[in-house]
Amino acid sequence: MHIQTVSYTRTFNLGNYSSEKIGVEFSLNEGESANKALDHARELVEEYHVENLKRLKKNHEFLGLDEVLAEEIIPTQSKKTIAEKTKDFIDSCKTKEELKAWELMSKNNPELLQHYNNKLKTL
Repeated sequence: MHIQTVSYTRTFNLGNYSSEKIGVEFSLNEGESANKALDHARELVEEYHVENLKRLKKNHEFLGLDEVLAEEIIPTQSKKTIAEKTKDFIDSCKTKEELKAWELMSKNNPELLQHYNNKLKTL
């Protein structure tokens, strides 16, 4: 089997019910790696998205809408890790029943399990 083309498309959430769909398609020659082409396609799409956000920000600043942009565009990656967010959710639990919902997720991470158990002791 020979793969002739590969494509990569990603939809980025811009907030306020807006999104941006960016994609790229490559034709492959005999012997070229489809995996490498997909990796390169993903990098191109993500780089373009970052550059497009910069253009959007510049246009909004020019129009005096820079505060609006800051509220509308949602970053693609949070600065907090999943473990840190889970700790926040565990800390916000007020009853053992609420906390029980986080037990399964905590079991896969020793640090989270310890945090979970400490919270359980305080309830």
